[in-house]
Order: sequence, then structure tokens, then C-alpha cells
Amino acid sequence: MFLILIFPFLMAVSPQEKKVNQRKIDREQKQKEKKAEKQYEQAKKDHKKRQSKETQTMMKKTQRESKKNTPMKAPGGKKCK
Repeated sequence: MFLILIFPFLMAVSPQEKKVNQRKIDREQKQKEKKAEKQYEQAKKDHKKRQSKETQTMMKKTQRESKKNTPMKAPGGKKCK
């Protein structure tokens, strides 16, 4: 125990353990991102529901117009001309 406190580099982690740990971290990160995305979509949905009918129709119209006016993107992420 005393050696571990003085020389922490003696407790080396094997490369296989590092891969397993990294996979676990990556999996947890993906789960957190997925959960955050769901919460965001739910918040947007709730926001839309709270609006009056007139506002809802106006929001839909604006959304459709913005899709029309937004330039398409190529599959590689580059803007089309």
C-alpha cells in the first residue's frame, strides 16, 4: 500500500483494460446524448402544445417556409450551389 502512494505508476493498466474502459465510457456518453436528445424533443413538443391554435399554425407555416428557403446540403456536408 505504501508503495502505491509513493509510486502510482507501478499500478499500470493493461492495454486490454484501457480498451474495455474506453468502450464503457463511449457507451455511457452515447446514452447520455440520446437521453438529452429525447428531453430536448419532448421540451419542443411541450412548447408547441402550450401555444394557441393561431400561434401553432403560424409556427408550422414558418417551419415549412424555412425548409424551403434553406439551401440543400450535399451528402458530404458541403453546400450545393
